[in-house]
Amino acid sequence: MTTPESFERIRAELAEDLRRLRTDVGMSGVTAATRLGWSQSKISKIETGRATPSSDDVRQLVGLYRPGRDERLALETRVAELNDRYRSLRMLRKRGLEHEQRGIKRVESSTTLLRVFEPSTVPGLLQTAEYARAVFSRPLSCAGVDVARAVAARLDRQSALFQPERSFHFVITEAALRWRMGGTATMTAQMDRLANLSTLSNVRLGLLPWRVEVPEFPNNGFDIRDEREVAVENFTTHRVLTDARDIDFHLRMFAYFADAAIYGDEARAFLAELTREHA
Repeated sequence: MTTPESFERIRAELAEDLRRLRTDVGMSGVTAATRLGWSQSKISKIETGRATPSSDDVRQLVGLYRPGRDERLALETRVAELNDRYRSLRMLRKRGLEHEQRGIKRVESSTTLLRVFEPSTVPGLLQTAEYARAVFSRPLSCAGVDVARAVAARLDRQSALFQPERSFHFVITEAALRWRMGGTATMTAQMDRLANLSTLSNVRLGLLPWRVEVPEFPNNGFDIRDEREVAVENFTTHRVLTDARDIDFHLRMFAYFADAAIYGDEARAFLAELTREHA
């Protein structure tokens, strides 16, 4: 089953609007590209929805096509939102992942209930400093990251866990707990931190052992912020989905995993067992 992708829909609508503006003024793609000093392929990719234009790209295009003020403002607002919702992790690394961590903290500060599902790593809010250091030191997916600043920013986010008015529900797979991020000491400390945090009254920590049957395959991790948006990340991109259908899909998916997970003393006993195996 595929989720409805609101991002792709909005990008397609923007692409069509930009193509229409060009044809309305009787301009060919080649002419538009020449006047802007772009390649014709760039115009083509933007107008067919194969590339996401930047805010500056759209400002240049509307400056060339000269639509009415309301339409120009609507296009500029839409592309700004589009780029905010779909971000290249390569560009984020250039800006500094500590900056991105601060941005996530601002979003999380306005979230009453945060649901997090992670199939491959311990969630950032639950990581120890050494585990986070190992995460940010990966040679390919985190190349170029200022590790010390990224770790400090991630740990700063964790103060939210100790605010009783906030609620957190984490579901983590056994696979995430078995991947060795760092050495034995790092994994032992990480298991201990998970056990300790699971005793907080506003934190619900569920673990999903391999022995448990689940109705869906855990394809990727995701964060659900209240019921207003879902954050999804892969190796190269970060998306925030706000379409109600996307949110509903992920809420139902989270419920499947959460219902199959183990909690409380059973989860802590499982962590102790994993700690002995890591030793």
